[in-house]
Amino acid sequence: MKVGEILEYINELAPWGYAESWDNVGLMLGSRQSQVNRILLSMDVTSKVIKEAVDCGAELIVSHHPFFFGKLNRLDFDTMKGRQVQTLVTRNISVISAHTNLDVAEGGVNDTLAETIGLVDPEPLKPYSPSGSKVDLGLGKVGTLKHETEFSSFLASVKAGLNIGSLRIIGAQPEKVQKVGVFCGSFDVELEYLKGLGLDAVITGDIKYHTAADAREMGICILDVGHFASEHVILEELRKKLSGRFEAVEAVCSKMESDPFIFA
Repeated sequence: MKVGEILEYINELAPWGYAESWDNVGLMLGSRQSQVNRILLSMDVTSKVIKEAVDCGAELIVSHHPFFFGKLNRLDFDTMKGRQVQTLVTRNISVISAHTNLDVAEGGVNDTLAETIGLVDPEPLKPYSPSGSKVDLGLGKVGTLKHETEFSSFLASVKAGLNIGSLRIIGAQPEKVQKVGVFCGSFDVELEYLKGLGLDAVITGDIKYHTAADAREMGICILDVGHFASEHVILEELRKKLSGRFEAVEAVCSKMESDPFIFA
């Protein structure tokens, strides 16, 4: 199997054109002609993940966050990024990143997050159409739990589903929860718009202090589960899809990476 074939399949799952205009997605490093027998999936391409790829014999890393983000003026092998690139090139390891295109795609990050917490028939939370496209994908998801649930029980199920020990609660806690919104990664929804949706709670992965303060003032209940936890759920789903499509290729999720934030 070649890198190019895997690149094309990921484009089928989450077209590169779905990405936000500021994003960087697709083949980050390597050749479309390189052979692949093993894929390592990760949230980020860190030095630990690169070492894991070397150790397990993976010829391709598929990451959620872009390996290259922002302007790259030089490659100095005495810097962290330079050493990472040097190792990847020396070991002939390619990198593909699927970021905001995977967030909004059908069966992507937001859909998987909604499914993980038990939302039924989720619909787009906020309208979004990629530049130059007539496709209405939507950012985030809104759905309902099968049954109205006590807030404490809902909180426990979210923690269990995302495998986290704690989260941040913003705003007044409702007694009951049924209508819920999810927005993976960095929170980016106008609060007035969100208020109008009449949600009992919103789950997101990253919210700024002043946005949180305003949300509390407006009576919006938001659960900040952490950026990592809100998106990490997609890796196993993507692994299953890659394994199903390319039976001759072994796809594995990274066991070495973890949330950069440690709660003491």
